[in-house]
Amino acid sequence: MLYRPSLRSIWTLIILAIICSGLYLWCETSRVKHKQPFYEEKIRSANLMERALRAYQEATAEKGVFTESYKDPRLDAVIGQQFSLITTEMGIFEAKLSSANPNFAAVAVDLLGQAGVGEGDLVAVGFSGSYPGVNTAVLCACEALGATPVTITAVGSSWWGANDPDFTWLDMEALLNKRELVHSRPVAASLGGLNDAAAGLSQVGRELIREAIRRNNLDFIEEKEISNSISKRFELFNAVAQDRQYKAYINVGGEAASLGHIENGELIGNGYHRRLPLQNYPARGVVHLFNSTDVPVVNFHDVEKLSRRYGLGGAQVPLPSIGRGQVFVAERYNLRVAGIAAAIAVLLIIVLVRLDSRLFKLREAGVDPDTLM
Repeated sequence: MLYRPSLRSIWTLIILAIICSGLYLWCETSRVKHKQPFYEEKIRSANLMERALRAYQEATAEKGVFTESYKDPRLDAVIGQQFSLITTEMGIFEAKLSSANPNFAAVAVDLLGQAGVGEGDLVAVGFSGSYPGVNTAVLCACEALGATPVTITAVGSSWWGANDPDFTWLDMEALLNKRELVHSRPVAASLGGLNDAAAGLSQVGRELIREAIRRNNLDFIEEKEISNSISKRFELFNAVAQDRQYKAYINVGGEAASLGHIENGELIGNGYHRRLPLQNYPARGVVHLFNSTDVPVVNFHDVEKLSRRYGLGGAQVPLPSIGRGQVFVAERYNLRVAGIAAAIAVLLIIVLVRLDSRLFKLREAGVDPDTLM
């Protein structure tokens, strides 16, 4: 008769379970915190974004710009109204709140770091007026990494974005440059919205956007066909770079000319892409033109998903303190403790199995193990 390990003694199993549970708890309670890559740059960018939010607040107070109250002064200027004369489409309130978290700038640092962006690099950015929080995070990340962002903005905004005609994203970016919080190079802007032509927006709204572009002294991209708008953007980016190569192209939101089609944001997916995924794209935009020249793409499409992926949680009011989230520090198992615990568990099982085998042999020999006690 062959021996088969049984460990049938209930007390043996209970003792084994207690010891293994204790070893597991030892591993769990001995976790260690590890700083994530680019930790210093992430902290720097988050602090910079906090200063940027306060700069927006001060500017709106000085200009008498109407803002909603969100129980956190840092939010009041970066979260717009639901409706305005330059509101082009619907939006998700929670996404706007998530993007206003100063720690989201650390997410931008992480993604740009994956793309290899560093000191002295040029980065091309397609901004949307719909996400002033993400826009600010990107600028602060570039500043922390020492890169220069060259930006083109689709000014029109969805609900709760930078949709105040007197304080558009162009005005916000200009304010940050004026206060030397960031050093970006805005070169042009368009109406934004459907087909990058603000289709459905009133003539008054269109003129207000044009006025915002004029007062910020930017080239106005106004083409009848979106394909021409895409080509114009690419030409302007290349004209600024001259003979230099962009280190990355960053898309923010679902801007039509930048992506080529609103559905492309989902098809491409969030985050860093050395090569864009092979998909049946409805149309091709600036992201595709850059990627075809070996420039990697960083896509900020679904802000809430990105926020949760990096451990920042969802929308929060008031905003959390700087440095909170797995994007800064991650907990990991202590490998030494885990190794010792695993060795103890294996050794214990071997001892119990051998003991069980010995008792089995005694029974086979007709000896009652209890008589040996």
